[in-house]
Amino acid sequence: MIEPTLIRHFATGWARTRRVPPPIVEGHALRIEVGQPDQIRRFVFPDPPAGIAEVGARIDQPGIFLKTWIVPEAVQALLPPCWHVEQTGTMMTLDALPTGAAPLADGFALNLDDLGDVVAVRVTAAAGTPTARGLLTVIDGWALHDRIHVEAPYRRLGLGRAVMQSLGAEGARRGAQHGILAATDMGRALYQSIGWQARAPWTTAQIMP
Repeated sequence: MIEPTLIRHFATGWARTRRVPPPIVEGHALRIEVGQPDQIRRFVFPDPPAGIAEVGARIDQPGIFLKTWIVPEAVQALLPPCWHVEQTGTMMTLDALPTGAAPLADGFALNLDDLGDVVAVRVTAAAGTPTARGLLTVIDGWALHDRIHVEAPYRRLGLGRAVMQSLGAEGARRGAQHGILAATDMGRALYQSIGWQARAPWTTAQIMP
């Protein structure tokens, strides 16, 4: 279980880190205009099942995603058969943000870019080769961690941990007390190893092209 308020914080932070307009309340949903060819918009449902059936019934085109924190079977039961539903991640939270930077292996450098309401962390190898990255923004005391990624040749070198440590410390410096993110299956093990807790499935529904 996860509190609906945290899902609202997550949706607001996600829109901010992706540099798209903030969510608009539309009935029981938060509508985010993403504006990408493969994702026109998304509807986030903080308090499922409220609103899912109504929104799903009026959509008949691909490129529109429904996102919520209950299991796929429960979402599928609310939608017409044309919808494809699957768990695409896990909503996770962290009780206390870290302080200080994590050590980096020799040959790597970590850079923190202050983008105003968003902070970006980048790890590079020799000659500036990108190896790992992540984004963070703070919403009402919660530090949203987003787009955490380590390039395949550089995994298992502690770079993901260094990115998360640096983002968390910067979130704390900006007044956040807790962390929130939507983890992929690959990322979940890393986050759990550094204290994050799995709170709920993160389920996506869409009409496939």
